[in-house]
Amino acid sequence: MGRISRLYPKGRLRLRIPKMVQSGKKYPLYIEYNWHADSIRKSTGISVSVKEWNEKGYCGIGEIRATTDIDYKYYNHALHKRIEDIDVKIHKYYEMHQHITCDVIRSFLEDNDNALRPDEGKDFIEFAKELMEKRYEKGKIGFSTCKNGISYLNQFEEYLLLEHKGTHGEHKEFIYVSDISEDLLLDFRKYRLLAKKKATTVNKTLCPILQACEYACQLGYISHQLNASLQDLYMKEEDRLDEEERNIKYLTEERLAELVSVYNTIEQPRRKEFLEMWLFAFHACGMRMVDVMTLRWKDIDFNKNFISKIQVKTRNRNTIPLSEPLIRILEKWKGRNKVFVFDLLPENFDINDHEAIYRRRNSWNNTINTSLRCISHDLKWNQDLTFHVSRHTWAVLALAHGAEISEISRLLGHASTGVTERVYAEFLPDNLATVVSKLAFCFIPDMNAKQKKVVSR
Repeated sequence: MGRISRLYPKGRLRLRIPKMVQSGKKYPLYIEYNWHADSIRKSTGISVSVKEWNEKGYCGIGEIRATTDIDYKYYNHALHKRIEDIDVKIHKYYEMHQHITCDVIRSFLEDNDNALRPDEGKDFIEFAKELMEKRYEKGKIGFSTCKNGISYLNQFEEYLLLEHKGTHGEHKEFIYVSDISEDLLLDFRKYRLLAKKKATTVNKTLCPILQACEYACQLGYISHQLNASLQDLYMKEEDRLDEEERNIKYLTEERLAELVSVYNTIEQPRRKEFLEMWLFAFHACGMRMVDVMTLRWKDIDFNKNFISKIQVKTRNRNTIPLSEPLIRILEKWKGRNKVFVFDLLPENFDINDHEAIYRRRNSWNNTINTSLRCISHDLKWNQDLTFHVSRHTWAVLALAHGAEISEISRLLGHASTGVTERVYAEFLPDNLATVVSKLAFCFIPDMNAKQKKVVSR
């Protein structure tokens, strides 16, 4: 049997002596690791003579003899402790990576422990800038987006320097990738707000930072739990009413029932699937088309029965109860795409690429609306069925059934109830009248009765 190969090396002390040894001369003592026919050494700064050195002492690691004129106990203890610490680091690195290299051993000898970090000592700002440049080179973002992203990262770098919020560097101006924290980004967000920046501007500044955090999570540099908390740091922005919001088109309950009844008569499989997406959006409290398209299986908790998703438009997290109709639709779509529920995006699609998301949204919106219009045409309706009609239908029917405007606003994912009131203002008077009639307060005297005389005593 041959010698059993070691998984990683052990350190020892080595007295470097020439071929011709001079009696009484002191020679330098080194810490040495032998690995893959290579010797990695580091000077200890101590010199002893050959007579003062015991090469086989301390279980073969080597030790200074008691005959020396220096404090041999102190130095032996310090040297052995030094080797033990490096051995522990090598063992830990091997446990993490199942291999070890001479460069890693050399870094440990130089007191550089970056190899043991989850991020391998990568600086966050450099990491984030490299990500922006790679995405630009791959055509995932435009030149202006890349340039602006790097500018926002420079602002974050300036903040770290001015506020000494980093974790390393002479002035705490740098931060490792795995050292990024929710508190740090909350402080940075507050710092930007104090500079009188609007929520929209602050979100733009946070965007390249949070994109880098998402990528760091994929590489295992930060935990999924931390990344989820970081992605929720986008601030609420005031919703701007687009054409679809200003022009309210919705279905009555009768037409909604008619739409459901025609489902099984549709012969085109894809058209049927688009109707399923429309019905899903309706039952998901009017979920926007772009959020249906980007809905991932990991956004859905079947155990606790809710959908928790960061909205693409507002970048706010919205939580929607998982109703029975939603579960039935989701069950039908299981197994189609491992990542995205409705198979409208490839599994490797970059969810942080907003430009690409809206390009896809526009393309799918045209395709789906063309198909939905065919359904409304076959039903001989005097209005076109579009995907956004599902959102307005849910909101109008919810108001008609007495739901509070604050509840509707929250489920729609609006930034405030003011936005909901502006969009659905024309439907509020009837709903308010219904609420008042239900209360039926009648605390009023008989106005026609004759005034009673007060008897004085």
